[in-house]
Amino acid sequence: MIESSAKYIHALRSLPGIGNGTLSALLAHFETGEKAWLASPQELAAVPKLRPDKRSLLITGRENIDPDQLWDNLANLGITLHTRDDATYPKLLREIPDSPHTLYTRGTFHWEHFPPTIAIVGSRKHSSYGEQAATTLAADLTRAGFLVVSGMAFGIDSHAHRGALEAGGETLAVLGSGIDDSMISPVSHFPLAKKIMGHGALVSEYPPGTPASQGSFPMRDRIIAGLCLGTVVIEAPETSGSLITARCALEYNREVFAVPGSIFSPYSIGTNHLIQRGAKGVMGVQDILEEFPQEQLTPGYSEEVPSPEHTNLSTEEKIVLATLTHEPLHVDKIIKATKLQTAQASSILALLEIKGLVKNIGGMHYVRQK
Repeated sequence: MIESSAKYIHALRSLPGIGNGTLSALLAHFETGEKAWLASPQELAAVPKLRPDKRSLLITGRENIDPDQLWDNLANLGITLHTRDDATYPKLLREIPDSPHTLYTRGTFHWEHFPPTIAIVGSRKHSSYGEQAATTLAADLTRAGFLVVSGMAFGIDSHAHRGALEAGGETLAVLGSGIDDSMISPVSHFPLAKKIMGHGALVSEYPPGTPASQGSFPMRDRIIAGLCLGTVVIEAPETSGSLITARCALEYNREVFAVPGSIFSPYSIGTNHLIQRGAKGVMGVQDILEEFPQEQLTPGYSEEVPSPEHTNLSTEEKIVLATLTHEPLHVDKIIKATKLQTAQASSILALLEIKGLVKNIGGMHYVRQK
């Protein structure tokens, strides 16, 4: 019975112009997707809050749609539909007042076993500081047993996903489009999407074939906030879309965190304002973990971040490493500070990068990783 209703809910959602609000009106009145799909024009006319134009869309649109074929296509694409009646529908998301009736997912994530979740979002344009913060916090949260959720957008979102994956964990990417191959955006993130599907899932309230639009991103943001116990904002200009996610989190009575930034950086205006208005400032992962003492941490996890072993480094490697911080430093300044020859310094930097202790962030600028 549940699968039958889900099949018709999918058919309804696939009709152009039939969104979450219209579905709410139909399901509140008919209770099941099948009854709504099969309703006569007279029965549809009796549905409160169902606008005449939506009623016409439903009556004419369903004439050209075969729900069974649509359902089979969904399976062929490797996409699973979770409706609000399913046991696998995320409990936290069900609690929000505007939760989506349809949650399309694609990947290897086991929805029956849902770990504690944290969203990490931020600006598409960002500094190296923002990239380091997103990657490090995502990795540390993953090791602590949390599931990192973001929007797979350019910038902070993508670094958050990569941080979780590099730490050996899973991650969820919520999109403002369908999650079939042709709709995944940005297109350049398709390889990242494939990695996420192999270690997590893509998520959307939109059926396959739905392109992203300007209006779909705020709708996506409410799902990110709704899925999570808290939202961490890293670098956000004053008009950043990530602030919508933070606002949703506040409305849903969830925790909001912000990583402070330079008062001279346009990327930090939004995050610094969030802290002024009461969001908790984050200096490290422990600032987040201490807000969720009831959540079980990964066995063996220590909230104290261990210092890396540097005992196997050569004297020159230690000198170079001591010169670097988490702020970008050009190779010429590294050579000047260490008094090493250019070829020797370049070789040492390459070795330290292989060992995961430093990173070339572009333009021959290096930062310390640990």
